[in-house]
Amino acid sequence: MKHILFSIAIIMTVGLSAQSGYDIMIKAKNYPTDSLFVSYNYGGGNVVLSALKRNYHWDFILKSDAVLPDAVYYIGTLRKKELFPFIITQKDNHFDLNIDFEDKKNYSSKGSKENTVFFKYKHQADSLKNKRKEYLMNRQFHKKDLVTLELNQIRRKYVAQNLGTFVAKLIKSDIEWIDSEITDRKGKDKATLLDYKIKNYLNNIDLSDKTALRLPKTHKLITEYFDRVVHLKPEAVIPALDSVLWAMGCKSEMFKFYLPFFTRKYSFPFRPWVDKVYAHLAKKYYTKEIAYWLSEKEIQRVHEMAKRKEESLPGKIIPDITLVDKNDKSVRLRDIDAKYMVLVFWRPGCSHCRHAMPILREFQTKYKSKGVKIVTACTRQRSDTYRCWEGVKNEKMEDFDYNLADKSGKTDFLKKYNITGIPNIFIIDKNKKIIDKKVAPSRLQEVFEKVLRDEK
Repeated sequence: MKHILFSIAIIMTVGLSAQSGYDIMIKAKNYPTDSLFVSYNYGGGNVVLSALKRNYHWDFILKSDAVLPDAVYYIGTLRKKELFPFIITQKDNHFDLNIDFEDKKNYSSKGSKENTVFFKYKHQADSLKNKRKEYLMNRQFHKKDLVTLELNQIRRKYVAQNLGTFVAKLIKSDIEWIDSEITDRKGKDKATLLDYKIKNYLNNIDLSDKTALRLPKTHKLITEYFDRVVHLKPEAVIPALDSVLWAMGCKSEMFKFYLPFFTRKYSFPFRPWVDKVYAHLAKKYYTKEIAYWLSEKEIQRVHEMAKRKEESLPGKIIPDITLVDKNDKSVRLRDIDAKYMVLVFWRPGCSHCRHAMPILREFQTKYKSKGVKIVTACTRQRSDTYRCWEGVKNEKMEDFDYNLADKSGKTDFLKKYNITGIPNIFIIDKNKKIIDKKVAPSRLQEVFEKVLRDEK
């Protein structure tokens, strides 16, 4: 009896050791060269795992004792690394793959439950996607939407039949958002629909799951969520960011990837409210306990930038700066007596600035009676300030109330006003409080009319 148990134990040990690491044989039909690349998806990017050479059977072997994370991997070439997707998990890592480089629809697996399901789904989905593409090209939008509904039904069926598997997570992330499905239940009010989308858009991804970072759709969905959904309601951006980051968990790989991603995303102020978002991220998350992988110097750098951004937020009093005019007369911006100051940061030779000047001249003519003064601050400094006065003449800016520059180069006004692009237009009230900033010249009149309406 002891001998039998000992034999069983040996067999089980051998079986377990045989499944350690990964061992995948790739038969690549109609592939002319002897080199092949295997890569994997990570945060929306593609990372090369290994470069393979054919063996004496003319096959490619992907093999190692190392442990690979559950992920979508790709068989590809040097020019295109994402030709054939497949799945490797820690429970499903010894199998064969058959692919055909002349017939991209011809692929299969042997010995892999995950890939058997994935390839079956992919064949069905690819066929419907091609049909949908035809409807789209022929502008048959209703039929296109019906195909998407059919695709989603198939995806939900696969997910229900394969709960607990990586392939189920992968297919679930493929489920597409369709507004028409929601409006039937929530009504056609745009504000209601938007609130519903903000709350539910990411439902098909488990942000707390460590494998989500390696799903191809995760990064796309997160960027779409903020760019196309949440950004339509700026006041919802900070709560949405907190919700997403909280769901990831501050000790997770997802959090470590996405906190810097969001910080970079909101470091460039493409809208006035963006600086507020950056400042929030800095204050709430950039501590030694939460951003534990960063050095103190890196954390401090984020806080310094956040401080500069906060100083020029709408509602703040303008930074205290003194510049000079063409005659070297000092002008303190806070001392300018104006009911409304339109402060314009510009540079001679800037094509966008050149296009803005006729708009500003027209704006001055129309709104001077409303107490508007136009003040320009040239970004050329020190010995280069002479170019500012040449630019004033060339762009016919002499009639503006003030044309100023920093001849000393010591005011640091670009940092204090957080100027990252030009022209950059601020609207400032009589108390020197910022009403709005980064106003596009083409929208200046529209924005100012709103300021006048709000005053009433």
